[in-house]
Amino acid sequence: MTADQIVLALIATLTIGSADLFGGIASRKSAPLAVAAWSQGIGVPIVAIVAVVVGGQVIARDLGLGVVAGIGSAIGVGALYRGFAFSDVGIVAPVAATTAAILPMFVGFATGDRPSAVTMVGLGIAAIAIFLVGYVPGSDHATTGIVYGFVAGVGFGCMVLAYAGTSQDSGIWSAVAGRSAATILLVFVVVITRTAWRIAPSARSSTVLAGVLAAAGMGAFVAVSQTAELFVLGVILGMFPVVTVLLAAILLKEKLLASQWVGVVLAGAAVVLINIGG
Repeated sequence: MTADQIVLALIATLTIGSADLFGGIASRKSAPLAVAAWSQGIGVPIVAIVAVVVGGQVIARDLGLGVVAGIGSAIGVGALYRGFAFSDVGIVAPVAATTAAILPMFVGFATGDRPSAVTMVGLGIAAIAIFLVGYVPGSDHATTGIVYGFVAGVGFGCMVLAYAGTSQDSGIWSAVAGRSAATILLVFVVVITRTAWRIAPSARSSTVLAGVLAAAGMGAFVAVSQTAELFVLGVILGMFPVVTVLLAAILLKEKLLASQWVGVVLAGAAVVLINIGG
């Protein structure tokens, strides 16, 4: 990975991982689908402003891919927030990230991506790290968390593949299209399911933070997705829950097992190896 890719990947990991945590906090106080719709909508003008600053051509094909990515994002965010509401963050987030990471990695290998030996070691350590961070034996809500995490992961995986197909010439305009499409779809789902729109006062700041942080992170992620190989994108995606789980331990007092702490340490080692090998 180049220096620019590393910086963008770190920004995406920190901001999106934090956004997932705040979205989870809000989803425990208000309807998860409403939180998802509001947070996605809040991010639209932010991504649009960044797109104008960054520049780039408005390319129809990339906008179309952005819409496809937005549909995947809407499915992912909706399932993720519902999972956060009914299960442990430490279960849902890693399962979602692992599932999402597998799709671009598989497609990458199938289309000719061949990482170096050092990167392969890093990938292996990353897989172990993600498993350890997400493995919580004996949880009363483990099955619920796994199901929602899997659905979210499929959505996010499709999002990554769509954004990876966009060109650098378009800047991050595809992210604007994606964010807009995700908002429209989630609003539609909220309406047809007659979900309450109102966000509880205690959840409003968390919802805003989720929207702002996710928007910033998605802009960075789209930028790196246009140049990085698919297996690298999969690893980046897999690192998001490390941030989420750590913040959950700090802010929500969700106790981390010794195995989860080992996973956190291994995740850091994996990132170093992947960067060296890239």
